[in-house]
Amino acid sequence: MARRRGIALVMVNLMAVFLVPLVIYIVITSNAHLKTSFKEKQLKMSGSLASNVLVDFMRQFSQSYYEGHYDSDTLSRNPVFYSAGFSSVSTEADAQNHRLYIHAAGQYGKNAASPLADKSLYGAVQFISDLTDYGTLIDGAFTISADNVTYHGKWWITGNLSISGDNVTFMGGPLIVGGNLSVTGSNVRVNGDLYYNGTLTGSPVVSGTRYNFYPSDMVYPSLSDTYYRANFNYKTTVDRTIRFNAHPSSSSFSLIGTTITVPVTEAGMIIYGENVNLTLYGTVRGRVTVATSNTSGTKGKITVGLSNQSANLLYYDPLTGGTTTSAIYGNSLAVLASNGITFQGKTTSPSANLTACGVFFDMSAANMTATGNSSRQLYIFGTRNKPISTTFGGSVFTYDTWLNSFPPPGLPERPLLVTWHLR
Repeated sequence: MARRRGIALVMVNLMAVFLVPLVIYIVITSNAHLKTSFKEKQLKMSGSLASNVLVDFMRQFSQSYYEGHYDSDTLSRNPVFYSAGFSSVSTEADAQNHRLYIHAAGQYGKNAASPLADKSLYGAVQFISDLTDYGTLIDGAFTISADNVTYHGKWWITGNLSISGDNVTFMGGPLIVGGNLSVTGSNVRVNGDLYYNGTLTGSPVVSGTRYNFYPSDMVYPSLSDTYYRANFNYKTTVDRTIRFNAHPSSSSFSLIGTTITVPVTEAGMIIYGENVNLTLYGTVRGRVTVATSNTSGTKGKITVGLSNQSANLLYYDPLTGGTTTSAIYGNSLAVLASNGITFQGKTTSPSANLTACGVFFDMSAANMTATGNSSRQLYIFGTRNKPISTTFGGSVFTYDTWLNSFPPPGLPERPLLVTWHLR
């Protein structure tokens, strides 16, 4: 019996030697894992609190494409208390380059001064207007019947696109078709990705990827007359012919037929014509937007150029003191007409080509028009939202990539989250 008790005691001692440390190890390890799990939960919650701030900003920007992007009053946020913790944010607006930098902090715990966990979010939002981002954007159906045509820049049409012309090329961005795409012309090329919502007929050559898909966030832009009515720098209520004047250190525009000359503000200028027709030409220095409204069916039109003299619409080139067709030096123009845009070339002898630079957006139901000699050419550098019915002998459309970097003032802009990280 004594021997058995001795053996039992030995077994108990052995179990104590091996099991007790094992139990202690399990308890310590479990406790460490539990603490780690709690810490991960706290950090995730802190990250969620910081991310909520960014979501709130994007919601705000999506509600208005015109205002509240750079104003300190609309960007300011008081620290927010949640049941799990707190969030706060600071912002830095760069209105010149149309960017917003965001630093949001999420803190888990009941005491903001001594949180159990915290996370910081760093993000950058770039505001871009569809009016400058797409070389051509058309609301409705469109047919390309001309041969040997090259389109530069992104192409977006909300309806059906029919291409019957030969040697038609899309360069510099995706072709986005909201309806059916029908290609009957030969040697039609898309040097980029192709998106189409309906059916594809024909065999275009696509260098990128084909998607039978139309992005759900593709909403055709609309302009707000209320915004321009409230935010203009100069307003006219009578028909005017406006000549832009550029100088090495200043810029202005003259009202032809009067002695009035108006300086162009460095921060950007909106010229608003209320129920009037306007004619534009000259050299633009700075960022300018010209917008019209109309209550009469014969008003709200904008004409670019003159019939009795060569009257191009160009940008100032500070390097040469001459002119350029690119917004590369920070000069840009938007022509926003409520009731039609006409490009008018010189038709008196000797006739001349017409060159026009800018963002051309026509809110009327009709096509844009161009009037010129059949032996002359129309050159447009920038973007447009309508087909152009023309009497010129030919037309050349060139997308200006610098319009995204130096957009004219007062265009509707959508927010793009270009960078975002937590740490």
